[in-house]
Amino acid sequence: MSRPTLVTAALPYANGPLHFGHVAGAYLPSDIYVRYLKSRGEDVLFMCGTDEHGVAITMKAEQQGKGYQEYVDGWHEVIAGFFAKLGIEFDTFSQTSHRDPHYPLSQEFFLRLLENGKVEPRTTQQHYCLNCDRFLPDRFVLGTCYICHAKGARGDECKSCGSWLDATRLIDPVCAQCSSIPELRETTQYELQLTDFQEDPAMREWYQRFTSTQKANVRTFVVNKMVEGEGMKARAITRDLPWGVPVPEKSLRGEVLQSVENKVLYVWFDAPIGYITATMEWAREQGTPDAWRRYWICKHDEEGPRLLHFIGKDNIPFHCIVFPCMLGWQALADKTWSELPDFHPMGPGPGERFVLPEAVPANEFYNLEGKKFSTSDHWYIDLAGTFERYSSDQLRYYLASSMPETADSNFYWKDFQAKVNELADTLGNFALRILRFVHKYRDGKVPGGDLTQSPLFSDCEKAIREARDRYESALSSFEFRAGIKAFLDLARFGNKLVDDEKPWALRKSDPDKCDEVLAIGLFLIKALVPLVHPYTPGIAAALSRMLGTETGSGAWDDMTQPLPAGHALGEVEMLVPKVEDEQIAEEVERLHGLAEAGDNSSPA
Repeated sequence: MSRPTLVTAALPYANGPLHFGHVAGAYLPSDIYVRYLKSRGEDVLFMCGTDEHGVAITMKAEQQGKGYQEYVDGWHEVIAGFFAKLGIEFDTFSQTSHRDPHYPLSQEFFLRLLENGKVEPRTTQQHYCLNCDRFLPDRFVLGTCYICHAKGARGDECKSCGSWLDATRLIDPVCAQCSSIPELRETTQYELQLTDFQEDPAMREWYQRFTSTQKANVRTFVVNKMVEGEGMKARAITRDLPWGVPVPEKSLRGEVLQSVENKVLYVWFDAPIGYITATMEWAREQGTPDAWRRYWICKHDEEGPRLLHFIGKDNIPFHCIVFPCMLGWQALADKTWSELPDFHPMGPGPGERFVLPEAVPANEFYNLEGKKFSTSDHWYIDLAGTFERYSSDQLRYYLASSMPETADSNFYWKDFQAKVNELADTLGNFALRILRFVHKYRDGKVPGGDLTQSPLFSDCEKAIREARDRYESALSSFEFRAGIKAFLDLARFGNKLVDDEKPWALRKSDPDKCDEVLAIGLFLIKALVPLVHPYTPGIAAALSRMLGTETGSGAWDDMTQPLPAGHALGEVEMLVPKVEDEQIAEEVERLHGLAEAGDNSSPA
C-alpha cells in the first residue's frame, strides 16, 4: 500500500481576483498531480482555501465600508468560482476565518511553541502610519534596500537581492497604502526564534534530506538560509490589528500572558495552519472527525504520510523554512503532558508528531506577453470574456504546456493558438479519424477478433507502455510539460499508424486487416484517456463517452487492455476546437487596448 498523500496549493489571499499567473504557478500543477494520483487509485487529499487575515484586508474592507467577514466571504466566492471554471477540484476549499477549527488550532500552535521556548515576547520599534492610524506590517513598508540599494523593497524582503530585511532599516520608508512617511513607535510582539531551529541537530538533519530531493530554486534557497546559515533570525508572529486569530490570553500552564491585548497572530503564521484545519473540516463532513490525522499525524519513529506543497517561488520562505519549523516542534516532550492536566490538544498526542513536507514543487513566475500581470497597469486578461470564448480544457492545456517549471515563462496569445491547434491536429485528429470511420463503416462497434496475435498489437502495446513509463517519470518529478509530450507522442504514433496502414484502402482490399487497424486505433484512444485526463478532464470525458467507457480510478491499470470486439461506441463529438487567426488578432488588440485606454473595468 502506498502512503496516504496530502497535497496543498498555496492559499489565495481573499483580497482580489486571481489571474493565469497564479494558476500556472500553483493551482494547475497541483490539480494535475492529484488527478494523476487518483487515477492510479492512490489515497490522496487535495486541500486549499482562502487566506483571510492581515492588514491589507482590513484596509480594503474599511475603504469599501464593509465588515471584514463580509469582505472576505465575497472574495472567497469569486475565487471559488474561478477555480470551478477551470475545473480545479479541491476536496475542501476552506476559509481561515472559520472560527472552528481554525482559530483554536492556530492558538494551540502558538502556545505549544511558547511552551517549548520557541516563541518569546520582545519590545521593538515598528513603523506606524499616522494617516492610516495603525502599525504597519513589514510588507506594508516600502523603501530602498539597505543591502543592494534597490528601490521598491518591501520591509520583509527585497525582491532584487532576495534578502530578508529588517523593516526599521529601510532607507526612505513610506507606507505602501498611502505613501505617507511613517514614524517608529515602540510595541511588544511575540517572535518565532528561527535561530533555534537552525541550530537544532534534528531539524538540520531533516533539512539536509529535504533539500537533496527538491527543485533547484527550493534547494538553493533552503541551503542558503537553513543549512549554511546565511541569515536566520527571529520573526515576529503577532500583529496589532482588529481582525485575525486572537493571541491567547493565557499560556498552557494558565499563566496570564503579557502584552496580548488587541493582538492577533500574524497572517503568515496562521495561514499554513489552514491546510490542517481544511483537512479537519473535510473529516467532519465525511462523518469521521479523526480521519484528518491519517494525513497529518504519525508516531515519532514512523515515516508517516506524504505532504506536498504546490506554491509559487515567492512563497518558498514560508513553506520551506517557517512552516516546517512550526510543524517540527509541535509535539511537546512526553514528560510535560502530566504537568498540563487541563490541556486537551487538537494536534499530536504523546509520542506523536506532525509530518514534515516531502516536496515543495515551487514554480517560477508566469507573465503576460513579456510583462507582469497587473490590474493596476491594465495588463491582464479579461477572464469573464475569455471563459466565454474558450473552453477550460483549451486554457488548461496551454497553461500546462507553458508552465514556468524551471524559469519564468509567458502567456502569449499566438503561442496559445499554436499549442491548442497542435492538440487538435494531433490528439483530436487521430481520435476522430478512427471513431468516425468505425461509425460509418462498422456500425459503431469495435471490429475484429483477438488482437493479441497481431504484430500491430505488439507494437501498439509497447508504445503504450513506453508512454506510460515516460508519463509516470515526468509527473513523479513534477515535470508537467514532459507529461504532455509523452501523451502527444502516443497520439502521433496513432496518426502514423493510420497513415501507414490506410484503413480507407483496406476497407475493400483486406477487410480483416482494416478491422485490425481500427481496433488497434481504438485501443490507443482508450490508453490515451487516463494520460489526458489530469490535464484536460473535459476532453478525457468526451473520449470516454465516444468509446462507451468510464474514466476513474482503475483506468491506469486497465490501460494496456484493448476494448472487446463488438463493444458499442458512443456518439462522436467535437473534441478540440481550433483557434483561428481572427480570434487571436482580436485578443491581442483587446489586451493592448485595455492598457492604452486605462480601462477601469474590473477583471473577473
